[in-house]
Amino acid sequence: MDALPPALQAPVDCGRRLLPAVLDEVAISDPERVFVSVPRNPENVSAGFQDITYATFAQAVNKCAWWLRDRVGMPTDPQTILYIGPLDIRYILIIIAAAKAGHTAFFSSHRNSLDAHLSLVERSGCSVALRPKQAPAVLDQILKARSMKEVDMPELDFWFTDLDQVNPLPFTLTWEEARYKTFCILHTSGSTGIPKPVFVPYGSLASNDAHQLIPFLGGKPTLMNYLKGKRFFLALPVFHAACLTFVLAFNIFSGVTVVLPPPGPLTSDVANEVITSANLDGALLAPSLIVDLYNNPTHRQNLIKHLSLLSYVGGSLPKAVGDALSTQVKCMSIMGTCETLLFPLEMNDDPADWEYVTVSPFFGHEFQSNRDGLSELVLRRQPNHELFQGAFYTFPDKQEYRFGDLFAQHPNRPESWVFRARTDDIIAFTTAEKLNPITMESVIVASPKVKSAVIGGQGQFQASVLIEPYDYPTSPEEEEQYIQEIWPYITKANRGCPAHGRIMKGFVMLTSPDKPLPRAGKDTVQRHAVFKLYAAEWQALYDRMRPHVAAPVPTSSSSTTSSSSPSLSPSTPPLRPDSPTTTNKSASASASALTTEIEEILHQLLPKAVETAVEKAMQGVLSRLLTGLTTGSATTAPAPALSPPTSPKADSANIHIPKPDLKTFIHTHLAETLDQQQAWTDDSDLFQFGLDSLKVMELIAEVNRFRKQWDPNAAPVDQKVVYANPSVNRMVGVMGV
Repeated sequence: MDALPPALQAPVDCGRRLLPAVLDEVAISDPERVFVSVPRNPENVSAGFQDITYATFAQAVNKCAWWLRDRVGMPTDPQTILYIGPLDIRYILIIIAAAKAGHTAFFSSHRNSLDAHLSLVERSGCSVALRPKQAPAVLDQILKARSMKEVDMPELDFWFTDLDQVNPLPFTLTWEEARYKTFCILHTSGSTGIPKPVFVPYGSLASNDAHQLIPFLGGKPTLMNYLKGKRFFLALPVFHAACLTFVLAFNIFSGVTVVLPPPGPLTSDVANEVITSANLDGALLAPSLIVDLYNNPTHRQNLIKHLSLLSYVGGSLPKAVGDALSTQVKCMSIMGTCETLLFPLEMNDDPADWEYVTVSPFFGHEFQSNRDGLSELVLRRQPNHELFQGAFYTFPDKQEYRFGDLFAQHPNRPESWVFRARTDDIIAFTTAEKLNPITMESVIVASPKVKSAVIGGQGQFQASVLIEPYDYPTSPEEEEQYIQEIWPYITKANRGCPAHGRIMKGFVMLTSPDKPLPRAGKDTVQRHAVFKLYAAEWQALYDRMRPHVAAPVPTSSSSTTSSSSPSLSPSTPPLRPDSPTTTNKSASASASALTTEIEEILHQLLPKAVETAVEKAMQGVLSRLLTGLTTGSATTAPAPALSPPTSPKADSANIHIPKPDLKTFIHTHLAETLDQQQAWTDDSDLFQFGLDSLKVMELIAEVNRFRKQWDPNAAPVDQKVVYANPSVNRMVGVMGV
């Protein structure tokens, strides 16, 4: 590690310092050190950045603190102050100034619902609201619903004028007086329900200060050691806990220079301007923003060219994106909570392990295995690790703190772990199987056409996915095409998950443009709010699909000795024309959908030689079939003819579908769903090759969808057909002519 200037070296009282006092100390000892860098012109980021020094910022804080004492009250009558305003550095001024004035600041995310705002304001005990001129509209709604003292908040420029006339306001609390005292109030993300306020004590902030001691105590360098003296772009809302931790603890305690974006919407174009204009060493972004930058070739190259460290927080980065970027720029997952702030993370030098985090053993943590094959991060109170355990300043009566995060261990480096899910993310199906949806969702959102994906199915028989597009289809045909285009990503997600968690085509829904997915401040989707918002749509989906895939099925392996041919189930209703067997709205009988489906199977699932042969064999067939479907006439040109689809006879179980094409379809579907590498034959018992009850459900749904494309009047096939006829030949013999 390079030698640091004396001003950036860890002091002897590191880990027991109070942040407002340290700000004043640095303003005196190193007044020209840069505190924060912001765009000179918010409308034109490429015009450059303005560095604000510690001396200037500390005086602005003093000005704000005196103003708060005058407008809000003296420390003898402490108040909790609500602030929701433009995303500029007034947030940083207020949070420190409130503490120096003897009050407590509370920030509520702009993305919270009104109910969430009101719950948080009530539970945090807010009595005063600061009202900036450009306040979000929700502030008026909050103040109408809850009476508070209102104080007009001056514009940003006001705080940086006439600073030579401002007297210092000393922060006089000692460590023993303040370590359990609340510095500020933040709130949880709300990904698991209504957000909860978190009362952040001075001691929790100081626990992050202690990170810089770890190398001197014999540990490996941490992220804080790595970032000392570097310029670090925080592409997060300034009220977000991770952003505030870097702005306050990493900046004031250890000398990380933070760079902030303009206060407007943080698009990939704006982020790209910051990355190319701010002379950066590293950046912290939400995964969704990294994906947006990655999907633009120019932005992607700028990430690689201008950053030494690309870090992310708040969710999982799609593996395909991380794998591609990590070979050219150091990628790192940042983890922490409001209750303990950032974890002491060791730096990882192996690009292949970019997903994994290594938490310093000085944290005093352990990973406790659970029955799902994952391990939960748990913090145990240990006196020799007290300095680093911020959670026990937040919860002084606890001896153990469970984070609710589930991890998988690195196969070769036992100290490294990869985040997999929250304990409350796990989906439990009625089949008694469970699914962790997080990895699958990250694969699906790697599609440049998908903004977000949320997998559901709690208490149901099958997984489903709700897709939020970037650009919404405007017709059923466009929706059909959209799902065909993103289906390869769902297929890839299916291949990496347990068989019981795979998503069938009938279980894909799109969000409505007028019902965007609820999001937390860090741009992560609030899962439980999504399930509530789309509860009716999800229930309607399962109600439609249940008759087609959820009929009772045997639990044991199939019998191959049955001598009778089962009839189609008379109790299963025919699929309606609007049944979402391919999408949730589109007509599944379109000829274009059939063509696309076959092309997808051929190109993705069959070996190259078979692909070429089958394409040539079917090219003429499809051409003439589609001509007949679209013109109503049959072609007479010489070609391998397909029998016209006919309705089944009342006294027959046979479905009149051309046997060779149905066989091809079944083979290609099984190639996608069965895990066995060994090839099966037309006469193999498929249950010996990995077919099970859930895969039977999927197979029957796909066969019925395939048949409806050929014959809209075809009656659905029952699952019992597969159990009694477990080979491809026997299935086709029953279903075909």
